[in-house]
Parts: sequence; C-alpha cells; structure tokens
Amino acid sequence: MTILVQWLVERTWAFYAVCAIGFIIYMMRALAAQRERRLALFTLERETATARIIKSWAMASVFVAIGAIIFASTTFVLPGLSIYEPGASRPTPTLSAGVETPTPGITPTPSPTLGSLVLTSTPTAIGAPVSTSPPPAPTEPLTPAPTDTPAAAISGEVRVRFGDFAELSSYSLPAAEFATSQPLPLTLYWRALEGTSAMNYVVFTHLISEDGRLIAQHDGAPAGGTRPTATWVPGETIADSHPMIFQDTTYAGSANIWVGLYDPGSGRVLAETGSDHAILPIKINIVPQ
Repeated sequence: MTILVQWLVERTWAFYAVCAIGFIIYMMRALAAQRERRLALFTLERETATARIIKSWAMASVFVAIGAIIFASTTFVLPGLSIYEPGASRPTPTLSAGVETPTPGITPTPSPTLGSLVLTSTPTAIGAPVSTSPPPAPTEPLTPAPTDTPAAAISGEVRVRFGDFAELSSYSLPAAEFATSQPLPLTLYWRALEGTSAMNYVVFTHLISEDGRLIAQHDGAPAGGTRPTATWVPGETIADSHPMIFQDTTYAGSANIWVGLYDPGSGRVLAETGSDHAILPIKINIVPQ
C-alpha cells in the first residue's frame, strides 16, 4: 500500500495535466455553444445550445473539483497517514519462504527428476483378463441455434434529397400506434450522395398533430453522434435512431412525422422539394397514457 501511495504522489503532475486539459476542452465547448445560442434562429436550436452550455460548464467544474481534491489530498491528507513516508525507499525483494541460500563448502544434492525415475511393472498372471476402460466418446461443441432478429413492423421508402450530400431513403417503426407514456422509437436510413457536407448537421424529428402542434420530438447528430455528416462516404447507408419524447401527453389522434437537417449557426437544409423538411408517408395514431 505504501508503494502505491508513493507512486501516485510522484505522478501527481499527470493528474493535474489531465484536469487542465479537460477544463480547457469543455470551457471551449461552452463558449462555442454560447456563440451558437446567440446566432440561433429557432427556439429549439437555442434550447439545444443552452443544454450544451450547461453540460459543458458542468464538466469543466468537475475537472476543477477533481484537481482541487487531488491538491488537498496530497497537501493535507497524505502527510498525516502512517502509511505515507516522504523520501522512504521502496523495499527490496527478499527470498521467499522455503528457499535456502547455499552454504559455502557444501554441495547441494540434486533432487530426483522425472527423467531419473525408473518405471516398473507388476507382473500379472498369464491368461488373466486385463480390464481396460473404454475411451471417452468424442463430444462435439454445442452450437447455439441461430436466432432470427424480428423485422420492424412498419417500414417504407421516402427518397427525399437534402442538398447534394444526403438522401432520406427509408424509415422503420415497430408499430403505427403509440401511447404517450413511452418514447416513439423511429429509425431513419440515410444514403450518402456524391456531394460532401461542409459541416456536421443535426437531424430533427418532429411529431406534428393534425392542427400543426408539436407533440413529440428528438434532435441529435446522426447515429447518436457516431456518424457526423461531414464524414459520410458516397454510396453508404447510415442507420439513424431517434427516440421521440412526447411533450404533450394528453394528445389523442393522428399525427405526421417531419424529418430534416439543420445547423445551429446557419439554419436548416432545404430538400429537393423546396421545403426544409420531409414528411414520412405514414399516419401515427396517438393514445394518451
């Protein structure tokens, strides 16, 4: 335990460096999010930027708190512990129990090894049966039976282009009727086109009622942030999940799903239809919780 404590104290600078780097990264993210909030054109974009600001400053505060804890521990707590002795040398390894050092003038006698053993056999009576055990039957490794992944209950094609870099090709849903007590799990399938995206856009999915009200939504980078639009390769297909959270849990009736792309700083991307969103060709029936 003493060795571990001394090892950690000797490398305190590494922990300070990690905390400083983390603080700088999240501080820069917070400042960038503040700039995006000032330039936001939509309420949803401002709310998204505000959430990123709070999260970034919270993470920066965590790194500052960790650095303060490390400083307090090495300055005030560790010097008072009995296991910590500054400048103490680490113990040198000693002979383990049962190992004796050779005595001068005495030649150790080698112990018998397997190579020096002589195997003897016990004679058996002539004609006496010799019992032999049958060899074990070979066993084959059990192969788990393949399981079929159930396909989505509802899916369809969309084929709407956004700019020259993305096409919303299709979608899938587990059902056409949902209760407001749980998120609506929507999966989109994007096809990367021949163009390239100059920035990483955010995907928005809105559930709109017949009278134009926003019932549920989910905004986020494609595939949970693992597939930014600037990294798409022409011809590939990107699966993009969006669990839409209900904002109006009392609504009952049919609704449409709107899908689009936007950048918090520059606004939404226009589709080939001239609109800033695509409407999925399905009616969703909503029942209250």
